[in-house]
Amino acid sequence: MKSPRTIRALAIGTALSALFAQPLAAADAEWKFYTYFAANDKPTSLHRAFAEDVTKATGGRLKITVYSSGELPYKASDVLRTVASNQVEIGDVALGFVAGDVPELNAFAMPFACTSIDKFYDKAIPAVSKTVDSVLSQRFKTASVMHWTMPPQQLWLVKTVDNLDGLKGLKVRSWNREQAEVMRLVGGSGVTINPAEVIPSLQRRVVDGAFTAAVPALDWKINEVAAFGYLLNLTLSHQAVAVNEAALAKLPDDVRKIFLDKAQEWAPKYRSEMIAADLAARKTLVDRGMVLREATPADIEKLRTLTRPIWDDWTAKTPAGKPMLEAVAAACS
Repeated sequence: MKSPRTIRALAIGTALSALFAQPLAAADAEWKFYTYFAANDKPTSLHRAFAEDVTKATGGRLKITVYSSGELPYKASDVLRTVASNQVEIGDVALGFVAGDVPELNAFAMPFACTSIDKFYDKAIPAVSKTVDSVLSQRFKTASVMHWTMPPQQLWLVKTVDNLDGLKGLKVRSWNREQAEVMRLVGGSGVTINPAEVIPSLQRRVVDGAFTAAVPALDWKINEVAAFGYLLNLTLSHQAVAVNEAALAKLPDDVRKIFLDKAQEWAPKYRSEMIAADLAARKTLVDRGMVLREATPADIEKLRTLTRPIWDDWTAKTPAGKPMLEAVAAACS
């Protein structure tokens, strides 16, 4: 016969076993967040940190898992439609990559329309965010919860050039139509290449260079295949973190508020992190043997004049985008 003490111990043990055997409370929602950046790229690390913070702040009630390039079968140009169709609930949309879907929102792709990260956040985005948000909502039923930008787009080349004339005859990876047109205007040509193919293309000399910011240039280890960085500060890449509106509406009110508050909280973090990453990337690329040279004021002014027809051509073909371009240019002047 078991003693009263033994019986009590068994009862407590059984109760504890039953308690720990109960399943944990399920999340109210589990979201997929897709970014076209690679797993180890700086923006992907920021997206993961944001997602983890939201998951923690909601006590796991909204669990967000970030998927990078190659982990899901989507390209940069697919992100907006992928979010709109709720294949993923949230995505990092580069408006330059989805210009075919929302051409009137591509104002930041115009050469020299805005090249200051500070003015992008402090003036340009407040001036145009309602327009962007309205188009994304009406046409794709997505809500833009955060705007951010990569540092300015630069030109990375396998050989050193002294000035704009040195770009004649060169073939350069361009990730939007405007960059390809810039190359045509300086006597070269632009080639469309996916981010994952940039380094192999430079290695095989399929192209002589590539447009991108210093941060992805470092992430890709472009110093291993290119010798020179021609710093033109051509454009900024306008990014929008977009959420499927139906998925957002399904969240409990308190969870949705936490998510939206966190998005506002993280926008300044993206800003400071990317500014710091740009400075660090430039230094590291130099330390690894690259030559980085700022274009002279004379060459910048020459390029501004040379590329201004790109603005006129775009607004003629996309009249709905003219107010946004004018607002961006005024904010960043």
